[in-house]
Amino acid sequence: IAVVALVVCVMMPTTSTTIKQPISVGAPKDCLLWGDPHVMTFDGAYPNFYGQGEYWIVKTKEVSIQGRYLATAYTNGLAATHQLVIGGTFMLGKKLQVGPMENGQITCNDQPFLVTFPSQGTCGAEVGYNNMGIQVDNAPSKLEKHIVHMSDHTLGIHVEIFRWANHINA
Repeated sequence: IAVVALVVCVMMPTTSTTIKQPISVGAPKDCLLWGDPHVMTFDGAYPNFYGQGEYWIVKTKEVSIQGRYLATAYTNGLAATHQLVIGGTFMLGKKLQVGPMENGQITCNDQPFLVTFPSQGTCGAEVGYNNMGIQVDNAPSKLEKHIVHMSDHTLGIHVEIFRWANHINA
């Protein structure tokens, strides 16, 4: 589950001092990706597409999330989410990449990251790797969960990426 809530700080002048007052830009929203690929966008729409390629999921200066979609035998040649790459200024110049279990890996700046299970570390933001989370799709419910959690509490961002054999859900 990708939850993005941005907090904007503005300078509020007073007669004696300047105070940073956080202003919320809205309630937290979810964006979900699963299967071949199904998408629920932050605004609640459900576009479906089946072609291979790389697409932006979030593209702002602060947060950038890009998805790679590839055909799999499991999806009868339809594209499934194969990799997510997370970056942006909140990642402090770092880039987190997450792929499926069989032919993908977890990297931070193109270096192997979180190579043991469970584990945790920092890649610009806090990142954990464990089996704790609620699945987006019940189809793989009997499989062992391998979930990457990425959080930045300053911006209120939380991303969960479920690593399956030949695709990922988020």
